This record gives sequence, C-alpha cells and structure tokens, in this order.
Amino acid sequence: MATLDTLPSEIILQIAHSLSPLDIVTLQFVNRRLLDLGRDDTLWREQCFNNSSFLTNLRRRRELITSEDVQEPGFRDLALALASGNGIGDSRLAQPREEARDLKARSNERIRIMANWDPSYPDEKVHWYDEYIARNAPISTSWLQQPRNRESAEHEYLEVRGMGLYTPAGEDDATLVVAPLDDGSVCLWDLSGTKGRKGGIIARSKSGLISVDPNSQDATGKRSKMINTGVTECVSVDSVRNRAYFAVQSGLVEVDLETLSTVSHERFPFSITALSEAKHPVPLTVGTNLSLYLHDPRTRRAGGGTGDPTRIDSYDTAFASLGSSSSSNFRSLLNPEPNPQYAHLHHPGPLSILHLPSSGDEWDGNGEIYVAGRFPSVLNYDRRYFPKLRGTIHSGARLCSMASLPYPFASMEKDLARRGELTIEQIREAKTRPGKTLIACGEYNSKGSLEMYGLSPNPILSTISSDFQAGSLQNSAMKNRQTSSSSKLLSVSNHGTRIVISDGNGNLKWLERDGFTEARRWNIAHGSVEAPRGIFGTLGDHYMDSGSGDIVIKLANTHSGRTDKPVKEDDLVLWTGEKIGLLSFSGKPGFTADSFEDHGNKTPEELNRELEERTYSETMGRALEANANEVRWMRGLGLGLGSS
Repeated sequence: MATLDTLPSEIILQIAHSLSPLDIVTLQFVNRRLLDLGRDDTLWREQCFNNSSFLTNLRRRRELITSEDVQEPGFRDLALALASGNGIGDSRLAQPREEARDLKARSNERIRIMANWDPSYPDEKVHWYDEYIARNAPISTSWLQQPRNRESAEHEYLEVRGMGLYTPAGEDDATLVVAPLDDGSVCLWDLSGTKGRKGGIIARSKSGLISVDPNSQDATGKRSKMINTGVTECVSVDSVRNRAYFAVQSGLVEVDLETLSTVSHERFPFSITALSEAKHPVPLTVGTNLSLYLHDPRTRRAGGGTGDPTRIDSYDTAFASLGSSSSSNFRSLLNPEPNPQYAHLHHPGPLSILHLPSSGDEWDGNGEIYVAGRFPSVLNYDRRYFPKLRGTIHSGARLCSMASLPYPFASMEKDLARRGELTIEQIREAKTRPGKTLIACGEYNSKGSLEMYGLSPNPILSTISSDFQAGSLQNSAMKNRQTSSSSKLLSVSNHGTRIVISDGNGNLKWLERDGFTEARRWNIAHGSVEAPRGIFGTLGDHYMDSGSGDIVIKLANTHSGRTDKPVKEDDLVLWTGEKIGLLSFSGKPGFTADSFEDHGNKTPEELNRELEERTYSETMGRALEANANEVRWMRGLGLGLGSS
C-alpha cells in the first residue's frame, strides 16, 4: 500500500483506464487519495463514451470499412481509433490489413471522435462520475405518500392535481413538492428527508383552500370546481417569496407556503390553461384560453386580498369578470386589436409558457416569453414591449412542454457530429458561439415530436419569423418526429448533459443533446415495489406488454445546477395526474407505500387478509387484461365480413 501511495497520479490513472467501471468504484474504497482519483472527470468521461450508444451506432455505420473495396486512409484511421479503446471494440477492426498505423494518429482520431460525442460545453461543469451513474446505474421509482380524504368515513385516497418544486431558504436544491389535492387543499412533501420522513407529507392545508368559491360550505361543490383536468402547468412556486400560485378554473390563487393560507384570489376573463415559472422579481405570465397577462403581485390594487384570505379579487382590467361584464366588454375581449393590458391570442389554448433571461442565466426583469400550445407556432414576446408580439417560430405540431439550454444549437453541426464527421476546430467553433437553445415537445400526426431551436442573442435574429429575416436561422431547427416516440410526448426537461422526455406509453427516454441519439429508456411500471395501479389494480411487468397503466404527465429535475452536490442526488420528480413519484438511480426504491401506512391495532390475521385481497385483485386484473388482449387479437379471424 505504501508503494501504491507513492505512485504518481498519472500512473494510477493510467492503470485505472484499464479497469472495468466496477473495479474503479471498488478502488475508491481504499483511501481518500484513490477516492479522489477514482472520480476523475476525464476517467469517467471516457467510460461514458465507451458505453454510449453513439459509439455503438458509429461502429455499425463504419462496418463497411472491413470490405475489400474500402482503402481510404481516413476510413482506416477511424477503424483503428474505434478498435483502440482499452480493449473495447470490434476485434475485426483491430486487425489492420496493412502495416500498423502511427499510434499518435490513432490517438488523435479517437480524441476527435470523442469530441463529436461529448455533449458538454466549454464553460459547463459536468460531474462525469454522476453522468455515468445516470446513464448506466439501475433505476427505481418511489411513490410519495398518497393523501387521504379527511372528510370521508372511508378515508379514500385523493388525487394529486398538479405539481411544483419548492426550495426553502437555505437549501440549494428543490427539497419539497407542492401540489393541490382533489379536495381543494394544498399539500407539501419532503423529498430529502430533512424535515420529516423522506417521501412523506409534512404539511397540508384545510380543505377547499383553493377552490373557486372559498366561501362555499358544500364539499362536493368545492371538489367539482378544482383545477381543470388537462392543465399541466397549473402550479408555479416562487421560492424566494415562499409563495405558490394555483390556476383554478379562471382564478389565480396565491398561497403563502409558510402558513398555508390564501394571500389573494384574482379572477381572469377565461379559464387559465398555463402558468409560467414564478421567479422573483420577474412577473408571472398567465395564459388563458384567448389571452396572456403579466401578473405582478407587487402591483396589486389597494384593498387586495391580503387582509381577508377568503376574498376574491377581480383582475384589474376593464372586463374583470364575465359575470358583471356587459356584452360590449365581452366583444372587446374578442377584438383582435392590441390592448395595453393583455396580449390577444388568435388561436386558443396555450399549454406551456417559458421565461428566458435577456442575458446568460441571470434574471434582471427583462428577457423573453415563449408560448406554445394548440397552435402551429411558438409565440415570442419581449417583456419590455409586452403585449406586442415580436415573432413566431413555426412548428406545425401541438406543443405542450418547453425547456431551454443556455448554450447554442445548430442542427447542421449536430447532424455531422452525430455521424462523427466534425473536426475538433469545427466543434469548438460551434460550441463557443453565442446563443441559447429552445427545446419543445408535443404531438404531430399522432406521433411524438421533439423539437430544438437555436436562438441568437441578437433580438432581431432570436426567432424564425417572416417579420424578421426568416432564413437567418434555417439551419438551427431540429424536429425529431421519427424516433422520439410512437405516441404523444408529454413533458421534457434537462437532466445532466441529457434531455429526458416522457410519452403516452409511460416511457421515459433520455436523449443526447442532438435530439436523436438515445442514451437509455425506462418505463415507470418497472423498479417500483408498488407498481403503478391501473383500473384493475397493480399491473406489474405485464404493464409493459399491455401498454396500459400510469403515464408521466410532468417531470422536473430536483438539481439546481450547483457543482458541489453529493453523488446520486440528481433525481427526477414525476407526476402521473394522480400521484407523485421520485425516480432515483438505485437498485431499490428509497421508500414504499407501506412505509407511510399506519396499521393501527390491526392483527396479523387482518393484515394478511388485506394482502390476500390485494393479491387477488391484482391477479384478476391481469387475467381480465390478458383476456381482453386475446379478444382484440382474435377479432375478425374467421368471422368473415361480419366482424368489426
């Protein structure tokens, strides 16, 4: 051991390069020095490259170099570079037909290929050890404690009607989940275990707190007037001010997360369909069916809802509520002429609103607003000149979720890099140019559509619009409508150096930043002790075959981007429309539903009987589903024209 401690770090790292990933992890347990060296970024970056589907696809495409007809030196250099990766490669490529090539040329070619794959940017800090874990480690799904109805004798489970992440003061990453429940209450869960049991409920408001009519005494009426079904972006959390905003039909309810009491309740002319991120001091953007509003709580009118938590305030416009508006005011809402108080939408149904700062990642109160939804283009507004429309990005798809990267995107360079054809100089130039990337997902002709757009820092060139030099960014748009998903994409988010998307089949798919190369995939029915329940109970592995079960409507990353985070704390929060789960890179879930159950005074016999009943329900569910699949498969066989 003394001899090993005296070895230079370069020699130890050279030895580590010849070890398997499992052996490198074992080496980290020897002492602190080997722990630091065993997590070297260069070492794990190469491990990620060696295990990437990019390299597998590249080898497939270059198999033609083994034919007798291919004699070009460039192809031979590539073959030898692919075959010289520490014993990883096709053995057929490791046997050159001519004399051995120069080792330096091989090394340079391998460096060039790795640079084509590398998804990181020059000023981006990446922990490649965490990246390897996220790309290759087992995945498990843990479901947060499901709240129960306190006003019912049966205490049945309540559905979770939205989701937002909350980072309290003093925390670096999101540690709490905020969500409205079916009874009109607001619930908080602990993700980290620092304020209570991990995955458990730590606070819950009274029922009916965020219903449309807080003065109603009818519990049934409150539940029927909760958040609109189909509105995904219905919760927005401002962690700086400890406030959460909930879209409830046409009302916007502001709740103090420290006291779980209503601060204000403002009404809009139409039902709210999307909320932007709430980040102080930038005003919240509220999207209704036919209009957009900038909501700034600092400009609330005197006599607002701060004094009386049950008071319903009207939005400060000339037509605050449809009930008291005259017919002429209602016609004014549908008037396409610009209005200084709101932006009129010519097509109804915004589903996602994204804020981008004017420079870098710093929020200065300025910046851009991007709106996507049930219309063929992404709308772009400048907050300083709102409500004037600055430009549009034509998509043609129905988009429902957006994300962004503070790095440039050029589709032509990404396509060439995906095939390993760029030089190191070309890669450096593409990654150092200014700009941002807009990522969007949705549906196009019943299939999933993942789209990426390069945004220029020049305000005139930031959008693809007929009004502003339409051809200036013609090479900066990528639309993957072939391999992203066979069903509608529901949500998109950044996850490390990858893009993660969810689809209508319950699948999660991680892609490289080119939008095409798949890093890995997962289905939420796997890796969970309590598999998602369908209408006939738990479906387990059979879920993958049937295509039924829960789907991830919205996903969010708990990691805020800090560089000193502990290993394996880059989790994803999943919302299925009924409950919330936590996806972790671990061999087993961190908690289960039984972790939160209070069995009270139940005897072992009663608990065993409940288990038997649940098992019977699950078995019957699988049997009925298998029978339904058989009926569908046999339908029409041998029945002639009378079958349907």
